Amino acid sequence: MTDNELNLTASYITALASEHNPNEKIKILLSSLLTAHRQEADFFMHETQTEKAVSSVITFSLKEISNMPKTFKKEFIANGMIAHVLKRKTSKYAYSYEIRYRKNGYHIYVSSYSLEKAKEKFLSAVSPENIEKHRVKKQKLALNSFLFVTQEWLTFKKADLNKRTHKNYESYCNRFLFPVLGDLPISSIKTIDISNIMATVQGRVYEDLRIVLNSVFKYALANSLITNNPMLLIPFKKAERNNRRALTNEELKKMILRLSLPQFKAYRQTFLILLFFGLRPCELEDARFEGDFLIAKNAKRKGGKIEYKKIPICNQAKELLDISTPIKALHITNSLNRIFKRIMDDEQVTQYFLRHTFATVCQQYVRPDIVDIWMGDSSERLVGRVYTHFSDDFMMAQMKNVVFDL
Repeated sequence: MTDNELNLTASYITALASEHNPNEKIKILLSSLLTAHRQEADFFMHETQTEKAVSSVITFSLKEISNMPKTFKKEFIANGMIAHVLKRKTSKYAYSYEIRYRKNGYHIYVSSYSLEKAKEKFLSAVSPENIEKHRVKKQKLALNSFLFVTQEWLTFKKADLNKRTHKNYESYCNRFLFPVLGDLPISSIKTIDISNIMATVQGRVYEDLRIVLNSVFKYALANSLITNNPMLLIPFKKAERNNRRALTNEELKKMILRLSLPQFKAYRQTFLILLFFGLRPCELEDARFEGDFLIAKNAKRKGGKIEYKKIPICNQAKELLDISTPIKALHITNSLNRIFKRIMDDEQVTQYFLRHTFATVCQQYVRPDIVDIWMGDSSERLVGRVYTHFSDDFMMAQMKNVVFDL
């Protein structure tokens, strides 16, 4: 046994004698077994040779570890009191020694032309004083990170967005933005960083991501966290919609017949409501019947204000729907879409065809501005809406004219 090995063994015996906690004694004993076969006290070459560098490990004494903060103390005792070292050739006769530690939220890197000096630098970097400085700096950076600012914006916008939209925005952030931009200071993000992300998505996802990013950077600009908006050069691309047609009369009749089949009966009420009232699927959640009307929260908010739509119940809806039963939005949008395709036995249709069918049928019998009110859409035809209030009787009389060819 070498002098270094004897010294290391003595350190473990001293540590065991001074430790009263049985669990800690076991950890020290296991650590001694792990390091027993390692070569000379301070440096053990674990040969993975490359042309320019050698991966190695450096061993710390118990005394050196005892001066470290608690997190590091436990970590180094548990893994055999070692840190990884890279011996890198910098010239024909010179080497640099690099020690890295990346764990528990810390990223420490030191280097020197001397192994002993590198070790001293590392011990200084993990001293309680420097670790506290690191923690404060990290906390300060975190407050200005893209992740923190975006989460703050999502909280701020929660009252202005409907639940479905807010959930979609959160999902897009978690999937596409946070893994790439999350830890970056928001002020350091450039147009090229965003362009690289936007190049990976298309269609409606592109459209929604652009809305989110533009709003987040506008929020950061308003709060003096950035000086310019990197979204200004990102082009706006309107997603093509393949769901903007009404069902034909034949398709309508087919839907009504198939909704009576045992396997689709549970969805009958849901799809008939979407047809007879032109609701967006997300508006089912808070919808309810009141007398001769269906009341639903408008998903399209204007200026962040919550508005409710009041849509008269047509005669055919009264015949086919059970309006005494509370409306239950049991299925999320994607599930409804899959079910509707099965009902229609057609992969090309979507549940949004029902909304467009409602609008198309109503416009054959009712003034367009009235249809816009029922649909909850913004329109130039509604400029006078602020000053015009239609009575319930007038609205009911309008709806009595509407007939679906079923």
